[in-house]
Amino acid sequence: MARSIERRACRRFALTLPVLFRWSDNLEHYDVGQCANVGMGGMFIFTTKGLPVGTDVEVEFVIPAFDRMPRELRFRCIGQVSRIESCYQFAGFAVKGRLEGEQQDEQLEKMAVSFAKQ
Repeated sequence: MARSIERRACRRFALTLPVLFRWSDNLEHYDVGQCANVGMGGMFIFTTKGLPVGTDVEVEFVIPAFDRMPRELRFRCIGQVSRIESCYQFAGFAVKGRLEGEQQDEQLEKMAVSFAKQ
């Protein structure tokens, strides 16, 4: 049985949230999708809009407040499309980049630990 090799440098967490993403070629483009997983080094987005590998993209999303984080957390992932996937009615792309938030690194770490415990 073949086993997949983990190539990610950062752990990803399963997280289903709506996202807004933007990219530009000669024009600015905006679209929406659904986050499938996210980590400090990138994320995967389900969407009907396919972007070519290598496209610079900026993704914005909000994690609603929950018991361990009393206020919503706003994030932005800036990076490049590293992989595209299409299977049956599902399509999406992976973004390799950096995750930024309004919060300090300590708060981001607390959030990651909180998700790991769930």
